[in-house]
Amino acid sequence: MKVQDVIETNACFLHEEDTILHASKFMKEERIRNLPVVDQNKKLVGLITLREIIETMFHNPDQILVRSAMLKQEQVVSVTQDIDLTQAIKIMMENKFGCLPVIDTKGILIGIISEANLLKVLQKYASLPLKS
Repeated sequence: MKVQDVIETNACFLHEEDTILHASKFMKEERIRNLPVVDQNKKLVGLITLREIIETMFHNPDQILVRSAMLKQEQVVSVTQDIDLTQAIKIMMENKFGCLPVIDTKGILIGIISEANLLKVLQKYASLPLKS
């Protein structure tokens, strides 16, 4: 099984110019904890997580931009869609990541693989009848 079999291709994302307040409200509404940050060409430039938002919220969240709180692109571990799913899971577990952005060879965001995606796959396989 490959990452492409389980990624969320309609993944939400933010731009560097969005405010932390906007990011936190959006994450609350969508019930998500991790969002890729992309440029105008949808190239991955960073990742904002609930942890970064919490760390910056006591400042002026309506004035702080995502750019100043996000993990920068060089700090973000991402994968391509053709990587084996077990390898992606290993990366997530070893690093205690809640998600991995999925990019193409040019760094364009394709989607995201998250703990929720993996739980959906597990649920699907757990509900299959056992073969005798």
